[in-house]
Amino acid sequence: VVSANASTARFGVRVAGEAKALALRPANLQPAAEAVEVGRLILKAAEWSPQSHELFPEAARKRAVEVMRLGYLIAWDEERFDSREGAAPELADIWRGFVLPRVVVR
Repeated sequence: VVSANASTARFGVRVAGEAKALALRPANLQPAAEAVEVGRLILKAAEWSPQSHELFPEAARKRAVEVMRLGYLIAWDEERFDSREGAAPELADIWRGFVLPRVVVR
């Protein structure tokens, strides 16, 4: 049987007639907090993004740079975008946000 008192942050456990009180203190919660941080890091590193770039292996980071260079070449192609003075900076943003995460893998 498990009982809880939210006002005191104490939990009780009764096993075979013996009662034990457990107090939740910051020291008790530290391993759980560390596990949550590890989980966040894993989720962050699951898909490539500018924020997770440093979490990827060197080969994947190099691939990201190569693919981003290609995106910049396309975005700044003067013949392709002559009506805009050869620049389409928003294309580079779209490339970074949608193409790179699908191309750069572990």
